Amino acid sequence: MNLFLTIDVETYTGDYEMDIYGRGKGLTYLLNLLGRFEISATFFIEALGGTRWGITKLQKMCTLILEFGHDVQLHVHPKVALIKGVEIKNDRLSKHDKKTQKILIKTGLEILNDCGVKNVIAFRSGDLAANEDTLSVMETLGLFLSSNRDLDKKSSIATEINEYFPIRNDLSQKGKMFDLPVTSFRSSLPFFDGPYRHFEICALGALEMEDMLSRMMRTGYSCATILTHPGEYFRRNKNDTVFVSKNCARLERLLNYAKEANGLQFLTVNRCLEEATVPALPPPELALKLNYSLMRLLAQYLDRIRMLYYSLPR
Repeated sequence: MNLFLTIDVETYTGDYEMDIYGRGKGLTYLLNLLGRFEISATFFIEALGGTRWGITKLQKMCTLILEFGHDVQLHVHPKVALIKGVEIKNDRLSKHDKKTQKILIKTGLEILNDCGVKNVIAFRSGDLAANEDTLSVMETLGLFLSSNRDLDKKSSIATEINEYFPIRNDLSQKGKMFDLPVTSFRSSLPFFDGPYRHFEICALGALEMEDMLSRMMRTGYSCATILTHPGEYFRRNKNDTVFVSKNCARLERLLNYAKEANGLQFLTVNRCLEEATVPALPPPELALKLNYSLMRLLAQYLDRIRMLYYSLPR
């Protein structure tokens, strides 16, 4: 089974050092960790910030990621765009007409090209806020791999194309367009989690992730796609940052498990259309195990108590 580690990289303030690098505990931590495990990931880089804050820091970041041997693909949040003659009323791309979507995606592509990124074949909208207009624009611009689906709609996920592709929770194709969704699982605790829980480092415990990867391999999945962000591994502490040890431990354990498991291989998104296969039939929907989910909730509860304790004045 192919495993795609996808990392959305974005800032709403232009403070790349604090929002993305996390003073050494965000992007830098991820690059060093992936290097230690010799794993290549795909970084979906928010490019429209270059219209507001210039491309110098964006270019430096893309160069660094590429030098570490990773893949860079396009990510956009309309809210940060500053383009003459284009009115942005909503951060959800799907809330804009087709003409505006084309301007935003094309501008993002041009900025990545100016940053030295040449092999862009995939697009992920902020909050996965894509619709059929988005897919049409992508095809016009030569982007034939979408990553804009997620069955879990609890966490501000705004996709409108979950039902567009014939395979719901795995790599799928319709016409010339492919979509690689963020993997989702049926929740065992819908009162707390909602009907689904997606495969994000801050959303699942280590035991849940390991168990689900094992079961996905046994039940015929072609791909598992993980979502994460540099900001999941640090939190602000006054004018500095501290590691979110819970999430760091989850990621490190996941990478170790995946490297040692038989039948799992890491792929970057730019290799997806060459090496991944669309399943002949939809794979079965899998549910998280209740005991593992309860353990995750307990760990999160204890972590919040610990955060509260350390935030109290001394």
